[in-house]
Amino acid sequence: MNGLRCNRRGAALLLVLWAIAVLSFSVLWVSSLVNLEMDTGSADAKGLRARQIALSGVALGSHPKVTREDTDLLERRVGPGEQMKVRIRGEGARLNINQLLADQDRVTLQKLFMLWGLDNRQADTLIDRLIDWVDDDIGRQMNGAERSEYEAVEITDAPANRPFRSVDEMGRVMGMEVLDEVHPGWRDAFTIFGDGRVDVNEASSEVLQAVTGLPPEMVEEILRMRRGADGMEPSEDDLRFEDVSQLRGWLQASIVPYEQVESKLTTESAVKRIDSRGVVGDREVLISVVAESAATGGAPTYLLWEER
Repeated sequence: MNGLRCNRRGAALLLVLWAIAVLSFSVLWVSSLVNLEMDTGSADAKGLRARQIALSGVALGSHPKVTREDTDLLERRVGPGEQMKVRIRGEGARLNINQLLADQDRVTLQKLFMLWGLDNRQADTLIDRLIDWVDDDIGRQMNGAERSEYEAVEITDAPANRPFRSVDEMGRVMGMEVLDEVHPGWRDAFTIFGDGRVDVNEASSEVLQAVTGLPPEMVEEILRMRRGADGMEPSEDDLRFEDVSQLRGWLQASIVPYEQVESKLTTESAVKRIDSRGVVGDREVLISVVAESAATGGAPTYLLWEER
C-alpha cells in the first residue's frame, strides 16, 4: 500500500553503544524515579539480579529511539542464564474506559462485550452499571445499580461516582463477574490513560472491530497488512500506517459514518506501556510501566509502575 513505510530498525552502532550505557547506569537512573525499598528477607541474589535486568529493560524501552520492532535489543541474553524480555506497546491499543463512559459510547462497549460472549441484554445491563459507577449519582440507568443494590450484596463504598482510577477497579462493578466467566482477559482491552483514541497500528482484532464497526474479515486484512511479510508482530518488517486516512477504503465499509470512526482512531500513542522481564535461572521479575512521552523529547512521565 502506498504511503506505508516499512520499519527496518536494526541495532545501529550508535543505538547499541547507547544501549550498553543504559545497561550500565539505568538502575541508578530509574531509582531516582521510583521507591526502591525492598524487603531484604526476600531479596535473594537471583531475584535482585533479575530486578536489575528488568529495570534496565524499562530504561531501554523508555528511550524515544527504541521501538517495539527492535527485537534484537529488547529480547536477548545478557549473561549466562540471564535474559531480558521487553515488550513495548502503545496504550492506544486499549480502550479508555473513562472516555467511553464520558462520551456515552454504548455502541463500542456493546460490540466488544458481545464479541466476548455476552448477549444483548447482558451487555446493556453491564454498560448501565458501569455508567452508574462513574456518574455523579444524579439519576439511575435503566438496568443500573446504585448504593442500595451494592449494600444488599455487601459491597461497601460503591458505586464510586467518579471516573475509574484503575482498570482493576472495574472488577468491583456489579455484573463484571459475568464478564470474568466468559472472557477472563478483559482487563487487557482497557486503560485509564491516553486521549481515548485507538491506535490502528497496535490494537487487537476485537478492539478494532468494536471501535470501527468493521466485520472480522476486514479487520483481519488490516492486521495482515500490519504484520508484514513474516506474518508476525512485532518484527522488523512490520508495516505501520502513518495516517488514519490510509484506512479510508476499509472504514467506508463500516455501518458507522467514516468521519465518526476516523475521530476515534490514531496511528501513534503518546502513552506507552512497557513490560520488562528480567530472568535469572528460575527467577523472573516483571516490571510494567505506563509512561507518557515528553513533548520536548525529555524524560517521560511515569503514570503507572507495577512490579511482580
